[in-house]
Amino acid sequence: MNVARRVFSAGIFLALGACASGPPDLKDNQIVPGQRVSNVELGMSLSSLLSLQGKPRRTIPIAHTNATSYTFDGLTVAADDKVYWIIAHDPRFFTDRGVSMGSEQIFARGTYGKPKCVVTRASVTVYDYGDIYFEVDNATGKVGQIGIQRSTQTCDGAS
Repeated sequence: MNVARRVFSAGIFLALGACASGPPDLKDNQIVPGQRVSNVELGMSLSSLLSLQGKPRRTIPIAHTNATSYTFDGLTVAADDKVYWIIAHDPRFFTDRGVSMGSEQIFARGTYGKPKCVVTRASVTVYDYGDIYFEVDNATGKVGQIGIQRSTQTCDGAS
């Protein structure tokens, strides 16, 4: 009888273990403000970024810093030893609220509410929310790119 209970218990344990979910899939194309874009995470090491994304299409040193921007398929990433900002410029990347490249400015503003600041430049307007910003083309009114940092700097010096 004891053996039967143990076999039954082991069977239940194995069956329940099979129902457990695996780790989250970070290659989900989701933009998480202040954290990640798909599987590229803020704070990840440069070596992890390069082993994950492969050879960048383009690299450009960032003036007056030890950092470089790395352009991959649909993303531009800035890193020195660690990733500190990520820009998504491909419509396959989206926020949990449905904002992506090509979304209407009114949808992005309506979804995220009042920005921390708004900075208008010659061809784009930046709507900054602190850990995420939307760059909107002034001619079309559509989101051209979405950037994340732990704390964006668009508002520094803005009125």
